[in-house]
Amino acid sequence: MKSYKGRIGLAVILLGFLLPDIQAQEVPHPVANTGIYEFLDELASLQLIDLNTAVKPYSRLYIANRLHEAGRNRDRLNIRQQRELDFYLMDFGKEIGTGGEAEKETSGKTGKGTWFGGKKPSDGSQRQLRRDLFYYRDSLFSITVNPIIGGEVFINSDGKATYARNFGEARAYVQHWGFYASLRDNHEKPFLGRPEFLTKREGGHIKGSTDWSEMQGGITWSWKWGYAGFVKDRQQWGNNYNGANIFGGNNPTFVQLRLNLRPARWFEFNYFHGWLNSMIVD
Repeated sequence: MKSYKGRIGLAVILLGFLLPDIQAQEVPHPVANTGIYEFLDELASLQLIDLNTAVKPYSRLYIANRLHEAGRNRDRLNIRQQRELDFYLMDFGKEIGTGGEAEKETSGKTGKGTWFGGKKPSDGSQRQLRRDLFYYRDSLFSITVNPIIGGEVFINSDGKATYARNFGEARAYVQHWGFYASLRDNHEKPFLGRPEFLTKREGGHIKGSTDWSEMQGGITWSWKWGYAGFVKDRQQWGNNYNGANIFGGNNPTFVQLRLNLRPARWFEFNYFHGWLNSMIVD
């Protein structure tokens, strides 16, 4: 088993030396953020973009390119779709430099960091950037830092359930390297992820009765037609709208080696090798 793992690691390292040194930068976007994935499905159903929906997550660069592709056919979108496209381009547009003047101001050699960014161009010719807690970009390096704060309340005749999350996330790029990390402290009462509730709630390693932490992150090395990464993340294989039999969405993230190859528009290869831990003593 150890020699098998060693061969996988050696293959990933060799890819880093053998493939061309092209500054494509890719970081996976969490599948739990279903809004952007559903919007891309909608654009694909309108035949505005070509999309391989069998394997998720998509990288942020892949999402940005698909949004940019849909923007070329903006006249085929209704008002709601146009506004949703603009909303997502405020964030993902930074991946391909389509954020407008606000990004050009931070893309010079010396660089410039912005706290609570999101400046709107004075001439109105380009779209506004998303407001990040901190965003920095220059010709070599970029970093984005944001807090994570949210919650839900469920009330019916049987009682009330609450859920809250907090902490932060960050991602950075250095040439063809991508880095990302997201830590969430989750508080749910009662714990709706238990099997008896038959829900699609995500599970975790419970601390006490209703709290658990969830860590996602990793490092990726990218080139023009693919990327390889060592990540702790969640993924989906296959198409479904109410949970799949494999990777149904309830499982916590797990450590894995991931490889994505797209040498042609009609061919894509995905591979991962993961390590699972049930946290149960045998």
